[in-house]
Amino acid sequence: MPVPTQLTPKDLQVGASYLQRNGICVRHIDEPPHHRSKAVFLKACPTIATTEDIASAAQEPQAAPQIPAPVPTDEFTLRDEANALTAHAFRNGFLEDPHAGKHSPILDDPSYSRITDDEMKRLMIQASERLAHMLALKQQDPAEYDRCIRKYQKNYCRTWKRD
Repeated sequence: MPVPTQLTPKDLQVGASYLQRNGICVRHIDEPPHHRSKAVFLKACPTIATTEDIASAAQEPQAAPQIPAPVPTDEFTLRDEANALTAHAFRNGFLEDPHAGKHSPILDDPSYSRITDDEMKRLMIQASERLAHMLALKQQDPAEYDRCIRKYQKNYCRTWKRD
C-alpha cells in the first residue's frame, strides 16, 4: 500500500497498522473507527507503520534490574527513588484534579477519551518541570535531594510496589 504524505480519515483501513507519533508504538485497526474518532486516531498515529516499525514494537521491552525480594524495610532502593519521583511528578500534581472527580460510566468505555489534549499537555509540562526541579536539586545539593526524596517516599509511597 503506498504511504500517503498526509493521511486523511479516508486512508484508514481495517487490518492496517499505524505508527504512533512517539515512533515507538504501533496501533492496529481491527474494526472501522467511528467517524469522530478517526481524526483523534490520526492525530496520535499520523503514518502507516512499516514492517520494521511493527517488528520493533513487537520486541520485548528491556526489563528494569530486579531487586532481590524481599527488600528490607530500612533499605532505600532505586525503585523507592523512582516511586517517589513518580509520585512527585505525576500522582501529586495536576493528575489529582481529574482523578478526584466522581466516576462516570463513560470511563468504562475504552472508545472514549479520558483526558483532553490540553489536560495531557498540562500534565506533561508540569511533570517535566517537577522532575527538572528534582534533578537540579540532586546535582546542586545531593544531601538535600536525598533527604527530600526519602521523606517523599516515606510520606507517599510506603505501600507502593518496591520490587
